[in-house]
Amino acid sequence: MATREEIQAKMEASLEAGGKKIDELKAEMAKAGDKASAESAEALADAERLLEKGKAKYAELASASDEQFDKVVASSKETWDELSSQIEGGWAAVSSKVKSFFS
Repeated sequence: MATREEIQAKMEASLEAGGKKIDELKAEMAKAGDKASAESAEALADAERLLEKGKAKYAELASASDEQFDKVVASSKETWDELSSQIEGGWAAVSSKVKSFFS
């Protein structure tokens, strides 16, 4: 099993990458201004909500004591895996919607 530091580092990297992707989309939508579609804005909001869920789960794990950490990881692994796939799937959907708008 991975160490606490490895688990936290992996989660941090995923959250950071998601944040960067969202920032890139925000910049593209800001350039588009009023031309950005409501659908693109909604997709971006969905991606932001997913990222916030991931940050909350990370905070829960990071604040757990060493004794609690393994239990929290075990109980939240399924949730994190689901959240990770939702973030990736959500990002793919957002990217498609935004790319189609800018094409």
